Amino acid sequence: NCLDLFVDFFEFLCYHYYTRFLEYYIMNRVTAQKQQILDAFKPGYHPTAEELLQKLRKSDPNFSRATVYRNLAYFCEEGKLVKLNFLGGPDRYEMLGEPHYHLVCEKCGKIEDVMTKPIATPPTLMGYQVTGHTLTFFGLCPKCQQKSKK
Repeated sequence: NCLDLFVDFFEFLCYHYYTRFLEYYIMNRVTAQKQQILDAFKPGYHPTAEELLQKLRKSDPNFSRATVYRNLAYFCEEGKLVKLNFLGGPDRYEMLGEPHYHLVCEKCGKIEDVMTKPIATPPTLMGYQVTGHTLTFFGLCPKCQQKSKK
């Protein structure tokens, strides 16, 4: 009957909006752990999730792996962090800041920020609508150059 359909529909709406509210509330509230994750990022710091977890566990041994991974994904979606991947290695993260490029050692994996005037992104290129660009330089860092000379 109509009343049963209305009740079912009302229950569905309540459940749907309640779960959406909870998801929004849980992900958007500022917790101490979320703040600790953001505070860990300094200029030039490009950790993997596991490296970040180890750093955070030094001050709080109860930091969970799931919390780190979930919040890294959240901060990337929100535009606070950027996910990087070099040479097929594990994903790395950095705080979104001044436009810059990267210099990566092919031997030890050290990553340096290259602060230089950014290259202008053309609106179109070879028929593509261009939305952005990255530039990464690869080479051997001074330490690895010294090691290879020995």
